[in-house]
Amino acid sequence: MTKYRKVIFLFLALMLPVCIFLFLKIFGKNQFSVPPLFIEVLPENMDECGVAVALPYRVPERIRDSLSLPKEKMSLVHFGRLKSNDDTNLERVKDDHKSKFSLIAVPDSLSRLKRCVFFLTGDNDLVLVDNEGTIRGQYKSSDRDEIDRLRMELSILFNEY
Repeated sequence: MTKYRKVIFLFLALMLPVCIFLFLKIFGKNQFSVPPLFIEVLPENMDECGVAVALPYRVPERIRDSLSLPKEKMSLVHFGRLKSNDDTNLERVKDDHKSKFSLIAVPDSLSRLKRCVFFLTGDNDLVLVDNEGTIRGQYKSSDRDEIDRLRMELSILFNEY
């Protein structure tokens, strides 16, 4: 009798993970999202810009038009000159997503635009803007981990749209 009891307990112990896996496979749904930035809270240090901004924040239409950001797809805006490793990192992003987004280079002389419109601080020099003008992410082009994060977030966003 104890031999059968051990077999039954062993069978149940092995079936429990299988049942959990099947339950999650059938009823579970893995879905990731990239939340837009500056929807509920604006960044600090907006006083020095001297511009009143409403929430949820979107890049103003006239700025998007002046930078020639396309309205039908996402844009990756880069401030400053590309260094060789930055160019290599951005080539990896382009290879992944071909023509699903446009890369716009903006001179670093427009630092007010960088700070007061796209809210880039520190070493961040890349900003991802969707077709509605919402800022989806800010990145540092010389940091390989940041570029990997950008690649992953682009993959997630392109699956959403």
